[in-house]
Amino acid sequence: MAHYDIFREQLAIKYPAYGVALWEPSPGKLYSPVEIGDVGYVRGGKFHRLFNALLPADHPSQKFGVPEYHEPLTLTPSEHIDIGTVQPNHYYSHGISMAAAEPITLASR
Repeated sequence: MAHYDIFREQLAIKYPAYGVALWEPSPGKLYSPVEIGDVGYVRGGKFHRLFNALLPADHPSQKFGVPEYHEPLTLTPSEHIDIGTVQPNHYYSHGISMAAAEPITLASR
């Protein structure tokens, strides 16, 4: 098994909800790093961008063309943002629970 496949497989076992890990995240000089809307495939640990679904067909970054009848997707950010109920004091590592702190006094030392 290739090193990039081992890397991807091991991360997928530990973090199954985070997508595919890239061994080589930089596309070199072909195009900019992976962006929202990029459509492509992963081969040899690298993401190969075909086109960006958010950009028009005549955008300079669409070097490999776009599908016939391509129309850029228009996102409405407010529809994709979930405020949720997480508060600033909710950030801590998995397996750690919060407990009320007791003040340390000179008598308790």
